[in-house]
Amino acid sequence: MIFDIFKRDKDSEVKDPFYTDEFGEWIIISHNKLLLFVYNLLVKSIKKIGLKNFKLYIIQYSEDEKIKNLINVKGMIVTNGNFKELELANAIKNNVDNHGFIGEIKIFKFRLCGSLFIFFYIDLIVKNITEAKGHVKVLFPPYGVNLYSVPYTFQSLLKDVIEKNLGLNCNLRDIEVGDGTRLKLLAECKVNQGLESVEPLKKALEYFSLSEPKISTNRVSAKQIELQIFVNQLKTKALIPLIWDHFIIDSLRC
Repeated sequence: MIFDIFKRDKDSEVKDPFYTDEFGEWIIISHNKLLLFVYNLLVKSIKKIGLKNFKLYIIQYSEDEKIKNLINVKGMIVTNGNFKELELANAIKNNVDNHGFIGEIKIFKFRLCGSLFIFFYIDLIVKNITEAKGHVKVLFPPYGVNLYSVPYTFQSLLKDVIEKNLGLNCNLRDIEVGDGTRLKLLAECKVNQGLESVEPLKKALEYFSLSEPKISTNRVSAKQIELQIFVNQLKTKALIPLIWDHFIIDSLRC
């Protein structure tokens, strides 16, 4: 679903439709009635379990094209507090019960980089919608990232970004993360014609990089090239909304 993010209400306080922080880039949405309503239900649920200081991000939001008000939401909460997953699940269910019903809810939490991260996945049908105001941060990932595939593994994320930006079928042969903040990657890619440019890939990788990504290619045969990628300093926190607990599994560091 595509949002008209540049539409502005007269009373909107949002000056810029984009927001960037340590966890990535976000679209600020302030006019989608259904999204704002669901977002406010989530905020009420989080406060109900006693969390006062937290940040709530929406990683993926979609509305079913055939079933009215059927919504899929993936999100991330960052806090220094603590709670049990069941407490949050029950709080969300209780709040939604007055306005519809939940088909599925999954909640995951882990500590990372000095904070508690909570990731959730919810399918729900909303009824009895009331007006809600405010604005919502929705993830705006680099080209090549499919939000339906979140959470990725680090390898599958890189594979999608490389293949979509180069238009090639690639096999990631070797991935090294060094001390957990660097990237060295070797891939073999099939080509039918010459590779025009690696600039689209370079631009996409800048989303995850504090230093300029270095990319080199070497033609191995008429239909195969070897691709080498080196990033000296990753924006590792920008990976968290996309790979969730794989951040730990894949040996990345803050």
